[in-house]
Amino acid sequence: MTDHTTDLRSAWDAALDGVPGSFSLALLADGVEVTRRADEPHYAASTMKLAVLGALLRARTSSSVHVHSEFPSVTGGTFALRQLDDQDDWTWHRMDHEVDAYDLADRMVTVSGNLAADLLLERVGFAAVRHLLDELGLPDIRVERLIGDAAAQEQGITNTVTAMALARLVRHWATSDDPAGPDALALMARQTHLGMIPAGLPAGTWSASKGGWVTGVKNDVALVRPVAAPEYVLAVCTTTDLSDTDGMTLVAHLSAVTWEHWNRWHAS
Repeated sequence: MTDHTTDLRSAWDAALDGVPGSFSLALLADGVEVTRRADEPHYAASTMKLAVLGALLRARTSSSVHVHSEFPSVTGGTFALRQLDDQDDWTWHRMDHEVDAYDLADRMVTVSGNLAADLLLERVGFAAVRHLLDELGLPDIRVERLIGDAAAQEQGITNTVTAMALARLVRHWATSDDPAGPDALALMARQTHLGMIPAGLPAGTWSASKGGWVTGVKNDVALVRPVAAPEYVLAVCTTTDLSDTDGMTLVAHLSAVTWEHWNRWHAS
């Protein structure tokens, strides 16, 4: 009898053989858990936005937010986020105006807006994010500073995740009766940055994902719904010296390997 868990883990190892860096993977599905160094921490990049989203949806408060670009640093003083460090001009074009919090959530997730994320994290507060993560048993997602808070980063105050924690968060939204789940997954399903896990799936495959990328770090987590096999959540976290393009291509390849083995696993 084939040990499918070992088979998939071996396929991941083969794909990563000789590639320098730290690579963590977690696949969760009904009754299935396959991992590779899934509890190793990685810089979160934009995957921390999922924790902010969860806290916002848990609060269930629909209100407007005044758009601004100067924020308090957790070390004291203030810092200014720069538009050139963002992927989302929409929010910047509404500077000094009121914007609905859920419109900001859309920009934060679907186009990975950094200004939108900082505005929402400032609104919900670090304590609310920590409370949510503690309640869900996800202490390995750590949100300690706003995006662009360079003074905090210089002092080692940062945001980190693990592949297992990201997978468990998305799996929770997909399988529990948490009222935040449908809204969170609906936003993730409208993701426009599809160069990592979704890029490794056959065209037309439904997925709901959120990635994070900076130089040296390429992370992604996705709920994937194949037509001929059960749904699964895959999280991939990478810390490597690969170029941005090669790093994303590697995550896409790991996704493709996972898809192939998962569907073979469940072939009739």
